[in-house]
Formats: sequence, structure tokens, C-alpha cells
Amino acid sequence: MAADGVFFAPVGYSIWWPLTGAALVLMCLGWIVWVWVSTSERATTGVPDFVPPRHPGSVRNKYLQLITDVENKYDAGTIDQRAAHLELSLAVRGFVHEMTGLPAQRMTLTQLRGEQLAVAADAVELFYPGEFTAHGGGLTVTEATGTARNVVASWH
Repeated sequence: MAADGVFFAPVGYSIWWPLTGAALVLMCLGWIVWVWVSTSERATTGVPDFVPPRHPGSVRNKYLQLITDVENKYDAGTIDQRAAHLELSLAVRGFVHEMTGLPAQRMTLTQLRGEQLAVAADAVELFYPGEFTAHGGGLTVTEATGTARNVVASWH
């Protein structure tokens, strides 16, 4: 109050101060989100410089023939059940490698699942008992070749 009894209302703030404060808060939040997104691990990292096959049908046919060859070698008695499971696993992993560029031949089951390759991971898991026991186990070679064919034929 002034000395002569006149009342002065408080001076109002400019609208620019709250807008500037809100803009600063939004910029800080945006920076935090950008740092989090740019440094987080991606679900599928992709393969640098990978070029998908020009003719996926020919790759599919190549691996279907490879699976048939494994089955024929087993039927002829030139390989045992364990070797057949090993070759089928390698065929499925090689097919996944050619189609995606990922090093599926050296990936564990957990890594295959981590790369969203559930169909291939399920097949490899079914091959494991036959691969890692001396006398085979799990799927028969006929069932295993059917599983491998299913992975190759149903790939999209």
C-alpha cells in the first residue's frame, strides 16, 4: 500500500515465463528419451551389409534337397542316427543363416529364441537329444527330416 492509502495490485507475470519453463521441461524429457532409445539394445539387431537372397525359392529348394540327401544317406546306412540329427541341425541352421544373415550355425538355443527365430529354435531343440546322445534319442530320423522340411518350407 502506498502512503496515501492507494492500493496497487500485484504485477502479473508474462505468459512467456510459464511457456519457457514448459518448453525446457519438454526438452529435458525429450533428451532423456532420446538417450534411452539410442543406447538400448534392439530386439533384432540385424546384420550390417546383409543382402537377402535374390531367389529365396532356390535357397529353399537347395536345403530341401540337402535334407532329402541326409534322409537317403541314413536309409542307405552310410550315417547313423546321431550323424543324421547333426546334419539336419546344420541344414536348418545354414538355411536360417542364408535367409537372415545371422550366424545361426554358432548360436545357442537361447540366442536363436532371442533373435525371434522360434520355428528354427523349436526344431533345433527337437534335434538336441538325437545329436548329443551316442545312440540317438528323441525324434526318429524320419520325424526329424519332417521337422526340418517344415522349417524350410514354412519360412516366410
